[in-house]
Amino acid sequence: MATLVHPLRHGPTTVRARGLPRWATPVAVAIAVAARIPFLGHAPGPDEAGFLIVGRQWDGAGTSLYGNYWVDRPPLLITIFRIAGGLIELRLIGCLAVAALVVGCARVAGLIGGVQAARWAAVTVAALSISLVGYEVNGELLAAPFIVGGFAAVISALRAADTRRAIIRASTAGALAMSAVLIKQNFADVAVFGAAAFVIAALRREISRRRLLHLVAGFATGALVVLIGMAWWTALHGTSLGGVFDAMYPFRVKAGHVMAVAGRQHAMVRLHGLLLAALRTGLAIVLLVVIRQVVSRRRPTETIWWALLAAICFGGLSVFLGGNYWIHYLVELIGPAAIAIGVLAGRRGRAPRVVVAYAVVAAVLAWGLAVASPQGTDARLVGQAVASSAQPGDTIFAAYGRPNVVEASGLSSPYPYLWSLPLKTLDPHLTALDAVLRGPHAPTYFVTWHGVRSWGLDSAATRELIARDYRPLARVCGHTIYLREGVNRIAPPPPTRCRFISPELRSLKEYVP
Repeated sequence: MATLVHPLRHGPTTVRARGLPRWATPVAVAIAVAARIPFLGHAPGPDEAGFLIVGRQWDGAGTSLYGNYWVDRPPLLITIFRIAGGLIELRLIGCLAVAALVVGCARVAGLIGGVQAARWAAVTVAALSISLVGYEVNGELLAAPFIVGGFAAVISALRAADTRRAIIRASTAGALAMSAVLIKQNFADVAVFGAAAFVIAALRREISRRRLLHLVAGFATGALVVLIGMAWWTALHGTSLGGVFDAMYPFRVKAGHVMAVAGRQHAMVRLHGLLLAALRTGLAIVLLVVIRQVVSRRRPTETIWWALLAAICFGGLSVFLGGNYWIHYLVELIGPAAIAIGVLAGRRGRAPRVVVAYAVVAAVLAWGLAVASPQGTDARLVGQAVASSAQPGDTIFAAYGRPNVVEASGLSSPYPYLWSLPLKTLDPHLTALDAVLRGPHAPTYFVTWHGVRSWGLDSAATRELIARDYRPLARVCGHTIYLREGVNRIAPPPPTRCRFISPELRSLKEYVP
């Protein structure tokens, strides 16, 4: 029976090139973390702000799924934001996630291809994390370390000397796999990697059928333990388990249909931006080099390598099926891609090392541009304007999908949908919103971003309600703040400077037919 204990063995190579020094990995970790430090206090993005809002008030049963708000995300993600509580704390958790991602990629690449592979992988993932992840903290970033940790556990399980150790490590892999899914529901990369590795190893008779059963049982047990624990925690906080499942999967199918029918042009614009980002940062070139190595057969043939390729294919499919095509979807691919290119670069291949150098240069340029850009966002300025006018007990609604405006205002929203996609999928005729506007808990402030009309929405009745029950209070950075009739509040002073967003960049954020 063949062994999986040793990393890849390679024959003679025609390329003579020095490897990276031993300090490459710790320096890569330090740089990846240090690159985020200048941005700790920068204005939160919509997801950061929205998840912080949801997490802070998720203390028990409310009027919606997570307390008083509804979001199509798993409970472990909301739990992390709940633990963070504030933006600085969240960004520090993001620093820990990036450090764990770099270390994890180095560990997996080292298990596959040796010391040099580990160092090249660390440098690559550090560069990609700077240029693609940026400084915001999202579900993709928080789940990524669990993915690479799961890869390492699968490899260790296959190479374990005895059955007991194999089961323990397979259980660890299963726990990490389930944790990733409970942060970002489509991140089943560890399950794909593990299934491919276990099955291929059994088919090649590298492990016995009995060992295969032990590994599968261990993996399933670890995943089940985490799932049961998270289900208990979720139910303890008053959230329906059936509602969580519906939000994680059936809702995504419905939302995909909405995007395909009403938001196709909107999605295509973002898809172009995503592809350009993949090319600009070097991720697309990394993947092309890996594909070229496979097609030309100049690649390792070990079981773990094929499992890694399966994970990369799954990640690509997951990004494509995401529908919305936000650039941070690509975070799912940077770990597996960095591991693969690290293995190839560790073999002293010229092309992989050139690609890594390109990714490093792209990261330096992206970071420099980010540092040079003005701080703050229009959303924060609008929210702060509302906060300067508001009184205790006031509420707000921002149309549509502007949770960072809500977060900056410090007010709560009486409407459960803080993001546009849930609103457009679950309340396309705005009947629930109109009921809130007509009811006793109508928001004190109504903020419009690009107007009340938007793709896929029947907004005629909503526009009539705003015209009847609200009056313009101020216009901040081109966005209108409405105040409910019968309420007296001072108009906020205009900000001294707004961030200019070109029509081209604005079209990437929202398409209004």
